[in-house]
Amino acid sequence: MAFLSSLNIPLSGMTAQRFRLDIIAQNVDNAHNFATTAEEVYKRQMVVFHEDKSFKRILRNHMGEGEAYMYKYKQLKGVQATRVVEDPTPAEPVYSPNNPLADEYGYVYESNVDVAIEEMDAIEAQNSFNACKSMYEAMQAMIQASLNIGKG
Repeated sequence: MAFLSSLNIPLSGMTAQRFRLDIIAQNVDNAHNFATTAEEVYKRQMVVFHEDKSFKRILRNHMGEGEAYMYKYKQLKGVQATRVVEDPTPAEPVYSPNNPLADEYGYVYESNVDVAIEEMDAIEAQNSFNACKSMYEAMQAMIQASLNIGKG
């Protein structure tokens, strides 16, 4: 039943995009934070994805083995969210002398999160999630059809 492990590929993509949407929500929630210094203010977080190379390695290593390889079970993993990194864009100073967080010159530092960019990233993540979901549903239908082949 090696073909069942292929379901891990769209499922891993859905999991990674869900995690990305969680980070985007966290960014939007902290978009209007202020701090006294640029180091203290909330910095935009970004998810780094990593392709699991096992599928390519398996394919390359076993291309010449023919049909005998088809019966060996291999775990296919897909994509992984490997880490969350901070956006290196510097925080912008905003002149706001009445803000209690203002420094001696009247400036506060605003988070480097741009809500419009986060909205576009959320749309992209949602579209990727939906594409993985569609692939998963198509694979499920193929598996179900293959199980019904012997039925008369």
